[in-house]
Amino acid sequence: MALNLIYGKAGNGKSTYLFKKIKEIIKDTKKIYIITPEQFSFTAEKRLLDEIGSGAVINAEVLTFSRMAYRVKNENGNDLKNIEGFGKSMLFYDILDKSKNELTFLGKNLQNTEIVERSITEFKKHNITEGKLLKIAEELDDKYLKSKLLDLNLVYSKFQNAIKDKFLDENDSLDFLAENLKNAEEFKNSVIFIDEFVRIYSTRI
Repeated sequence: MALNLIYGKAGNGKSTYLFKKIKEIIKDTKKIYIITPEQFSFTAEKRLLDEIGSGAVINAEVLTFSRMAYRVKNENGNDLKNIEGFGKSMLFYDILDKSKNELTFLGKNLQNTEIVERSITEFKKHNITEGKLLKIAEELDDKYLKSKLLDLNLVYSKFQNAIKDKFLDENDSLDFLAENLKNAEEFKNSVIFIDEFVRIYSTRI
């Protein structure tokens, strides 16, 4: 399996090169997948049809990583149900309600439910597990921040236990995909292009 990287500044023609390459290999390739962020999937589908033609849909397809994970999950016969949006909010609200005697900072209300959901989403995006969060909290001298992080860690842990072996959190789909993609027959012997993802660096001054 070969990995080719195409890099350059915005507007340098990276996507143009990608679709040109697809056009060159499409007749001799069993299956081609173009992976893009959700907001670019429609644009990529339109460009695929415009530049390659309607025949491209037979063996070339645009996917997002989450959709790819969904297919792998179904192919493996995995009965985990997806949990996202309103379902997650309800679960967090229920956890806050049942844990109110254990929490010192967070209470059961709509605002705290949103805070918890946003925070845990960020933790998962940056690979901060419950264990890492607990260690960080225990080493803090700031009592206010420590209390807040300990509460978040408690809710985080209970959320993970609640969905274990039952649901797949949308924020865990990439981890699931990484662990199971190698066993997915659909994507074997295919060519995969990844486009339009941007890594943003930030610094604190």
